[in-house]
Amino acid sequence: MEPSYKTRKIIERCLLWVLLAVLVSAGVAQFTSPLAQALARRDKKDVHLTVLTSPTMQFTYNPASRKAVVSVSAEKSSAQKGKNLPPHKGRYYIPAQPDREAYWENFKHTLSSWRYNPLLALRTGWEYLCAWHDRRTNLTAAEFALLAMELSTLDAADFAVRFPRSAKTHSARKAAPAAPEVQDRAPLAVKDRPIVVEVFNASGKRGLALALTQYLREQNEKGLLRVDVLQYDNYPSYQNKSFIVDYSGRLVQVKQLSLAIGINSEIQSETSANAICDTRIVLGKDFEMPL
Repeated sequence: MEPSYKTRKIIERCLLWVLLAVLVSAGVAQFTSPLAQALARRDKKDVHLTVLTSPTMQFTYNPASRKAVVSVSAEKSSAQKGKNLPPHKGRYYIPAQPDREAYWENFKHTLSSWRYNPLLALRTGWEYLCAWHDRRTNLTAAEFALLAMELSTLDAADFAVRFPRSAKTHSARKAAPAAPEVQDRAPLAVKDRPIVVEVFNASGKRGLALALTQYLREQNEKGLLRVDVLQYDNYPSYQNKSFIVDYSGRLVQVKQLSLAIGINSEIQSETSANAICDTRIVLGKDFEMPL
């Protein structure tokens, strides 16, 4: 005997309420994670994600300041599909592309281009689903969604990249001139001061460092940029891409400087007891003077 129309309606409503209850409970269970809560409430506390490339990358993100720091390990990772994972309690992600430089270049490309090519966002979601299925990540769907929404508002200049001192994979670091030994670093100790920078020409274009120095000094005199150019010189080797090295940790001001001169790439973050400036600007072959 077939159920009556009213009986079918009751069964359908019951199934609908059960499905809704399951979805709500799953959402509550996912959003109770510390990472999801920190992102949703924009806590001042940092959240961490280990990306097991080779070598490993440790992402640290502050939801309140919206600043991200990427620390590159000196050791190569051997983790594959959830096996041989290093002992840690945080969230991890193992990309399908194990090479760090290739993964980082693809990450920056997606970050800067997804607004013009929405298919990149769909591809990122598909990569997460594949990683979750293959047990290459312990990020929940809610954590991934919140983290993806946060990162979608950033650009490459919001990331400070810290390399180990023994790293040999970055040609720019090997060619960088050493900071001279100085005893008097009083200007760097003054609070609320302009950023002290040095400019190096690695483009092969004659007079480029001088031209940018004059431009920055003019911007400082007009009050458009608070920057003090300490010196300018030629770089020991040619570089295809321009980059900025920061020694001060003043990432907000350094980002403003990088965007003002048209270098929209990640900021290399270093510490040096002998640094005579806050920031080093290296002009590569791709650099064009701001209008």
